[in-house]
Amino acid sequence: MNAWLWLVLATLTALSLWANHALQQPLPTAQKRNFGADHSFIQPEARVFTKDGDVAYDIRGAHLQHRAESGEYLLSQARMLVYPQNQPDTAPSAQREHWHIQSAQAKILADREHVLLEGQVDAERQGVPAEKRITLRAQNVTLARQAQTASSAHPVTVQGANWQSQSSAFHADLTTKQLEQTGRVHDRYQPID
Repeated sequence: MNAWLWLVLATLTALSLWANHALQQPLPTAQKRNFGADHSFIQPEARVFTKDGDVAYDIRGAHLQHRAESGEYLLSQARMLVYPQNQPDTAPSAQREHWHIQSAQAKILADREHVLLEGQVDAERQGVPAEKRITLRAQNVTLARQAQTASSAHPVTVQGANWQSQSSAFHADLTTKQLEQTGRVHDRYQPID
């Protein structure tokens, strides 16, 4: 019986030493991915700030993935709140003038400066009186965060309180509130009765 006990203790000691040795070894490192999604998030929400600490935009969506080959982020069912930078910051974010933008997919480029809104893009100017509110509908819009611009080489429809405008392309400066339409432009104005 004594020999049996010593055999069990020797076996347990050997297993304990082996387990301790295994735990002390570093974990094997995986090769860094060179292509495809190297990480992803479900229902992400982010707030992006300017270098001065002001809110530039809020972004959220259904699914976000980082692409290893390009350094870009792809966001499906993208929703953004873009805050123009040339305005007083006295009101809370939800009440300040901003653009509410939706698209099927957003591609945040590796420079983190440009966002490509792909597919149908719907944007509405909010945080302003009803007579100053406008909506914009376009395809494949590029936003430049630092320059505070939006543009598209595809047709756009812009609608205000009592007017509508269509053109072949557009370029908008969000800080100066200037909209330049190019190509064929068709305007319709309906005066208030």
